[in-house]
Amino acid sequence: MNLMYKFPDLAFCLGEYRLQDARDGLLAHLKRFYSEKKQTKVLVFFDGKKDFTSDCYSEEMGDFSLHYSHEKKADELIIGYLNLCPVPSQCLVVSSDKEIISFARRLRAKRMTSEEFYAEWLKRETEEDETEFNHLKEGLTPSSETDYWERQFLP
Repeated sequence: MNLMYKFPDLAFCLGEYRLQDARDGLLAHLKRFYSEKKQTKVLVFFDGKKDFTSDCYSEEMGDFSLHYSHEKKADELIIGYLNLCPVPSQCLVVSSDKEIISFARRLRAKRMTSEEFYAEWLKRETEEDETEFNHLKEGLTPSSETDYWERQFLP
C-alpha cells in the first residue's frame, strides 16, 4: 500500500476506493519498470483478499507472483518470504515500513524505500519519454533529396 500511495494516479484511485484499479495500475507500472530485466522475478504482496469473494492466496501473472494477505498484514507475508528465502541478499525489498526495512537489513537483503523506488521509476520514465521524443524529432528533421526520393520509390 505504501508504494501505491507514491504514484499520484494510484493514490487518486485509492482515495476513490478503487482498490482493484490501484492494484492493476501498480502492476502496469512495475511491468514497465522491469520490462528490460528478463531474469527478474517480482513478488507483490497485497493487503487483504484479491476481491471480496475470492479464496485466492497467490497467483502467477507472467514474471509476477502476486500474494494476498487475507486476514493477515502483507508485512507478515513479506517477513515470512524473507525468512524462507535461501539467499536474501539477492532480494530487493521495496517498502516504507521501518520494521520491514530493518528486518531486510538484518538478513542483508537489498532495500529501497517506496519514495526511492518512485523517484527511480520517475527518472526512468522521464528518460524514456525524452528518448521517444528525440526519435520523433529526428523523424521530423529535413532529410536529403536522395533520401526523400528513395522513400518515395523504394519499398
